[in-house]
Amino acid sequence: MYTRIGVLGFVFGTLSPVSPISKADILVNPQALTHYSHCVSEAKDRNGVVLLDRGVMYRCGSDTAISYFNFLQRIRTPEYTDSNFAGLFVYRPISGIGTCWHKIEDPFGNPVSIFGCDIYVEY
Repeated sequence: MYTRIGVLGFVFGTLSPVSPISKADILVNPQALTHYSHCVSEAKDRNGVVLLDRGVMYRCGSDTAISYFNFLQRIRTPEYTDSNFAGLFVYRPISGIGTCWHKIEDPFGNPVSIFGCDIYVEY
């Protein structure tokens, strides 16, 4: 069911085949590619694309991010919790390309529930 790919860019035809992140050995399956595609599409539709110095970040939220976050839990992706100036977050990494997060506390310690995923594509 799982397929190992060396160059993620050839799957979508949008990434540069020489980018460092696309050379990572990433474990993917069809469900993972579906979540990835939905997140990138939502980011494009909702102005969630950020141009960085050496790449592009796609940020999705709402139901797309909740679905991706829960999918990462189902495939037993390790999670970690981190507190920073914006609040308390639970993170689940997306193998080699980004992370999904769940904000569970605001900076004042009040409970909140906000989901998001960030996908980084280097060029």
